[in-house]
Amino acid sequence: MRFYFDVTNGEHSRDDIGTELADRDEARAEALAVLAPIAGDVFPDEKACSVSVTVRDSDRRPIFQASLALVEGWID
Repeated sequence: MRFYFDVTNGEHSRDDIGTELADRDEARAEALAVLAPIAGDVFPDEKACSVSVTVRDSDRRPIFQASLALVEGWID
């Protein structure tokens, strides 16, 4: 089954190629696996930002979304 992974991290990147995976559980795992490296590239340069991945199924309907957010500030 083909799944599409759209990424938003200040800009929206739509996946038009997709990835063949066995099922929804594998698609979820893949979305979570790609989220951390993307966030690692973005977060060090930003004071506040978020990164999200939306998974679409073979009919290109959104079926899953995961996001990470960073909010930072000095306490004193």
